[in-house]
Amino acid sequence: MISSELKNKVMTAKEAVERFIKPGTHIAFGGFTILRRPMTIAREIVRQGIKDLFVTMNGGTLVEEMLAGAGLIKWLETTYLGLEGGMPVAYAIRQAIESGEIELIEDYSNWSFAQRTLAGRLGLPFMPCLGDIGSDLIEYDTFKKAGLRGKKENGDFIHPGIPPKKYEIIDDPFEGFGLRPRRFLSGEDSCVNKTNAYREGKINSKKYTGKEGVKVALVPPLMPEVCVVRAQRVALDGTVRIEGLIGPDLDQSLCGRILIVECERICPPEELRAVPEHNQIAAHFVHAIVEQPFGAYPSAVPNYYDYDYSWFKNYVKEVNHQPKEKVKEFWEKHVKETRDDWDYLYNRVGIKKLFSLRTDPKYHYNPNLDRFN
Repeated sequence: MISSELKNKVMTAKEAVERFIKPGTHIAFGGFTILRRPMTIAREIVRQGIKDLFVTMNGGTLVEEMLAGAGLIKWLETTYLGLEGGMPVAYAIRQAIESGEIELIEDYSNWSFAQRTLAGRLGLPFMPCLGDIGSDLIEYDTFKKAGLRGKKENGDFIHPGIPPKKYEIIDDPFEGFGLRPRRFLSGEDSCVNKTNAYREGKINSKKYTGKEGVKVALVPPLMPEVCVVRAQRVALDGTVRIEGLIGPDLDQSLCGRILIVECERICPPEELRAVPEHNQIAAHFVHAIVEQPFGAYPSAVPNYYDYDYSWFKNYVKEVNHQPKEKVKEFWEKHVKETRDDWDYLYNRVGIKKLFSLRTDPKYHYNPNLDRFN
């Protein structure tokens, strides 16, 4: 028996956006590159024209390119800014940054960003990483220049989603003990790493701390107001099952105050309880469930449908090197003029196209698609 409180989690994309996303909301979108991007909620944001968003993302810009093209992003916290189909840098985002419409952009590596989501999920004050050390990511800090880091006189953070520091570099208190490969009592390490430059004396830097030895970059937790993720199935009580590559979604989904999950299908709780170890997110974390088949289009949802590479090629053809007004006009016509995602999918995409993308159960993807041509 499902209580009315649990049933009330089910709503349309329009209702979810109206309830949880306002001008200025700090929102993290899930998915990775062209996999399970939560396009249903993103398109509804475009329809409602919600501006001044603080958008956080990890790995690929399909959602963010649309929001930037529609003129809705104010601040962007990001990793990779590329877009499939011939855009090494997503064009609408680049335009918005160059014109100042996106006022601030903060950059992390995919790994350091992933560590931030893990810290956020676990409620930890920070997580360590090594990969960003030595890069200009450490020094490049637009939020600090804008005066958004630190605390107010009353002790509150200047912005609840912006930590007081981008990184903190410390000396490894364990003196490199955990670095691989290492020597075990029985011999050399069997891990895939073949060199340990610290152990071999090839690195003896005093940079950042003034002390010679191993350095560690600490990254703060990610703490957005709203997280949006795409899943294959969500039970009526809110239990979430994601199939295929998960990417940053599990950790990122549990970082924020509000979690919106859009899905291919809502199912009875008993269906997911049958194999509970395949479920990733417990029901009590979920605030809204939005059912929309094919809603991740043009990205892929494993076991349901593949990505539409022709859409990306056409997008490049339509907007690349075009004036800002033309880019916005594309998104106005392509998305904003539609009533909802059913209207978009039927009348902008077409049911024939959607069905042609359906996956083959034998492979979990569509082996007949013409990819990258």
